[in-house]
Amino acid sequence: MLLQIKGREYLIIKKPKIMSEQKFILFLAVLALVIGIINLVILGALLLREGWVGESSEVPASFVSGEPVDWQNPEKPESSLPLEKVQISEEAIKIGVSETGFFPVSFEVKKGEKIFLAVTSEDEWTHVFKFADESLIEVAVGVAPGETRAITFYAPKEAGEYEFYCDVPGHEARGEKGKMIVK
Repeated sequence: MLLQIKGREYLIIKKPKIMSEQKFILFLAVLALVIGIINLVILGALLLREGWVGESSEVPASFVSGEPVDWQNPEKPESSLPLEKVQISEEAIKIGVSETGFFPVSFEVKKGEKIFLAVTSEDEWTHVFKFADESLIEVAVGVAPGETRAITFYAPKEAGEYEFYCDVPGHEARGEKGKMIVK
């Protein structure tokens, strides 16, 4: 049966008289599950066709305005693609993050210094490293569970303590925060 409300049509499914209310609810739940599975199959096919899933773990270059990510450019900070730990230079500041917080909780840099920062999710959660200060708004690194990504940026020219935190809702409140000390 179709119901029209303000020019839109809605399909109304009425419970057959021979079916109990519990069986009808079960029928609706199974129907919703089947529709959800069909949607996931269609979404998976689209993602596979567009190259978002499959053999390569790299994000397609078209995701970043048609050009590859230049994560080593401190003038325009951008997070790298996932990296193996052996790909991180010795001079990089390495930060781990888990549900217990960042480690180390703080690190020191010099004013205006070029910073190579590598962030690794050490647990089964996704995390987003971000600074609270507006001058560092472009510095953000999102990592999936077990993943390492890097970013290059210039330290602020003013000495001080610059707080960083995990931008995933609820993570900062559970202690995922720290500070960069600029001297």
